[in-house]
Amino acid sequence: MNGIYFITAMSAAMGVSRLKKRRHAWEEDGGKPRLTAIRVGIQDVGGGMIAARAQEEDPSIAVLAASIAKHGLLQPVVVRGDGQTGRYTLVCGARRVLACRMLGMKQIDALLFEGGAQEAAACFMEEHATRVPAHFLDEAQMLRHLGAERIQACCALPPGEIARRLRMLEMDENTLSEIRRGALSLEQAEPLLCVADGRRRQEAASIIAQRDLTPRQARRLIMPPATREQEQEKRPRTGKRRAIREAMEAADRLAQQLNAQGIAAAVSMHSQERGLSIQILVKNPEISMTMQEKMENSANYT
Repeated sequence: MNGIYFITAMSAAMGVSRLKKRRHAWEEDGGKPRLTAIRVGIQDVGGGMIAARAQEEDPSIAVLAASIAKHGLLQPVVVRGDGQTGRYTLVCGARRVLACRMLGMKQIDALLFEGGAQEAAACFMEEHATRVPAHFLDEAQMLRHLGAERIQACCALPPGEIARRLRMLEMDENTLSEIRRGALSLEQAEPLLCVADGRRRQEAASIIAQRDLTPRQARRLIMPPATREQEQEKRPRTGKRRAIREAMEAADRLAQQLNAQGIAAAVSMHSQERGLSIQILVKNPEISMTMQEKMENSANYT
């Protein structure tokens, strides 16, 4: 423990020393700010530290766009000037720029960063590495104190997001303390609502934290199989991969039913020119080849 404390203290001292050096260098430079507030045309902003960081398919971009439309851009983006083209290279704020473009905005508030590409990349890393979101229980307490209904009326987030946080406050204080102590995320803690007994709920929260279970593993730990199946049925089924997986599961269940009736059946999957083929192969000498072909064709998902 003494060794760990010494290393931690030494690292903290080194961090303070670096901060003092940077502050001293800034003061020697006359205290000149490295960032200047400007307003630029969105068409003049391009590039970014990471290519394709923001995608239009990301549902959170639409929520961000709705928030900007309702409240305005709360945090300016950061850009670097390009002396050769006269345009600006994006440093921080790719998602904000995409959301503003979706709204059809022509200009955007920005901070002009005076530095090289390497220093800009360092700022990008520091800005994302030091970003710490508020704990969902703190958000829930704020919502309850200030009035969730009034907040929802002027909030761009879906109504379910506010309701999810408020529901967590229905649990007992011991469980909430365990959630905080274990630093559980909202997704990890939500399955605890299915446990009626407070002591068992607290124990489950401790296990989730100690084993660092994923939200899916937490649901498996707490919820019985029947409840999980009901939850899956309520969940919207979208996405090509999920549709293919569900088709495979349906074909596998049908093959199992045939095997249970004494008919040898197996599922096969292979690619074709126009897509993917999922087949149920039935092997039974009592079935003629013509009938077998009809069955295979009827169970063929392309």
